Amino acid sequence: MYKETITQNAQYTFKYNSSLGRHGWLRLTPAYSVCLVEEILSELDYSPHCVMDPFSGTGTTGLVCANKGIPSFALEINPFLVWLGNAKLKIYPENKVRDFLSVANCLMYNIENYPPADLPPIHNIYRWWNPRQADFLARLKYAIKTIEDSTVAQLFTVAFCRIIIELSNVAFNHVSTSFKDTEDYSFSIETAKETVLLICEMVAKGALSQPCATSEVILHDSRSVPIEHVGKYDTVITSPPYPNRVSYIRELRPYMYWLDYLKTSEQASDLDWKAIGGTWGKATSLLSTWKSDNSLPQYVYDIAKRISGVDNKSAGLMESYVLKYFEDMYQHLSAVYGGMEHKGKAFYIIGNSNFYGVTVPAERIYVDMMTKIGFVNVDYQVVRKRNCNKQLYEFVVFGQKSTG
Repeated sequence: MYKETITQNAQYTFKYNSSLGRHGWLRLTPAYSVCLVEEILSELDYSPHCVMDPFSGTGTTGLVCANKGIPSFALEINPFLVWLGNAKLKIYPENKVRDFLSVANCLMYNIENYPPADLPPIHNIYRWWNPRQADFLARLKYAIKTIEDSTVAQLFTVAFCRIIIELSNVAFNHVSTSFKDTEDYSFSIETAKETVLLICEMVAKGALSQPCATSEVILHDSRSVPIEHVGKYDTVITSPPYPNRVSYIRELRPYMYWLDYLKTSEQASDLDWKAIGGTWGKATSLLSTWKSDNSLPQYVYDIAKRISGVDNKSAGLMESYVLKYFEDMYQHLSAVYGGMEHKGKAFYIIGNSNFYGVTVPAERIYVDMMTKIGFVNVDYQVVRKRNCNKQLYEFVVFGQKSTG
């Protein structure tokens, strides 16, 4: 296996981003580190003229490139993350940022006078927020909708996303959302107002640090490349979902419900099924009828068969999950290769996984899929040891488009 000297290297996780301006606006556990993207860019033997991130997430790659003056674009299937990524990439004039802070102070002074918006239809909502917390957030949501300036409203909406978590009973002690083990539901509206203003100041500080290059996040399924961008990028730096059955939807639900991107749990499961690696809600049942196209190296099917042979009621389902994940990624990698300029390079930040004691070597599978598609000089490097399991690591898999 890998050397014991490989550590967890926290600088390569989302924790590194928390104090870095716009990168720290919103926390998402699977987000990867600014540090890692910067290192990849610094080690290139050419100056990229356009970088693509086909799994935008919280927009890390796009914002790093924009801050370095490198044009880029990103793809994302989740409309909330498309909005968030573009909010991070936007130019905010200094006078608009001042207006934002002025409006924030005004809203907090008068917040009790605003009527509450309807509460989002989150199951068991008072587990997330007690009634007074939920009422405060509902009034704040209504107040934001009264802001006439769209730029100011966008900044306040970014702050609102952070606020709904800061005022919640949610704990981020795992890769997905859990709830604090506490019965303390005390709430002070004055403390809540102070929290809002502190978060708004944090958002404003990030907004004043302007990107140096244009970039955008496009609502698009990463299994293809938008036709208008084919042949327009020479570098890919991205981190797709890992084959570990962790749903992004689970952690994004509070933002998406409060911002009206979701109205029902069915909408959440529909979106998760469309996303690569999704298994939230009905996506799990749909896996039971999914059929493989047999496009992968044979050993991947052998690994999946070993998983299905384990004495566990979900073993057969996990066989389908693993195969669908890699077949979707094979389709994605083929599209990326076809749309990339000759000699372009691709970098995938990916983790391996383990199901019932059966290791799924994602790094090896990515290398073999990329090689089969036509990438050359394909290899991987170990980035860090993940803290959730002694057998789990994170890698950068890389390859180059051939000159043929």
